[in-house]
Amino acid sequence: MPDATETRATRSAILRNALAVVVIALGSLFIALYVGDYLVLRYRIAVHGADSVTSTVPTFYAAPLKGGKFDVYYDSPQTQTCVRSIFPWLGYEPCWYLKRHTISLN
Repeated sequence: MPDATETRATRSAILRNALAVVVIALGSLFIALYVGDYLVLRYRIAVHGADSVTSTVPTFYAAPLKGGKFDVYYDSPQTQTCVRSIFPWLGYEPCWYLKRHTISLN
C-alpha cells in the first residue's frame, strides 16, 4: 500500500497534467477562432466585395488647462469604417465594438 507522500505526489502530477491539457486545449480553440474569423472575413470580401460597414461616431477633443483640468470640445460626427468580424482586421475595428463605443476621445 502506497504511503501518503506517494499518493500526494501522484495526485499533484495528475492535476498538473490535466491543467496542461486544459491550457493547450483553450489555446488551440482561441487560435482556431482567430484564424477562422480571418478566413471568414476574407471569404466574404472575395464573394461579396468589400465587407465593411460605416458607422457615425461623435468626436470630442480634450485640451489640458492649468490646474490639471481639461476643456472638452465637440466636433461634428465622423464616419468610421468597420468590419463584420470578431477581431479587428485590415486596420478597421469590428462593428460590434464601434456600436458599443460610440464616443471617440482624441
